Amino acid sequence: MRRMRYRLNRQGMLELDAWLAPLLKADFSNPDIAAAIQMLLTCEAPDLQRMMHGELPLPNGLEDWLACA
Repeated sequence: MRRMRYRLNRQGMLELDAWLAPLLKADFSNPDIAAAIQMLLTCEAPDLQRMMHGELPLPNGLEDWLACA
């Protein structure tokens, strides 16, 4: 969990960091949420930007946490 929180906070781009920040308050004890966040963190920055802009779908369960720009 610490590694996921660290990566959420350190994506390397301020815009992505700000977009992913709500996930820091997510329920990491929920295995579905934790798995969705882990999958999200395997994505490259360009794909994360596409998700942020609504051009790619978000992993299931994260729609409530990440609003599309």
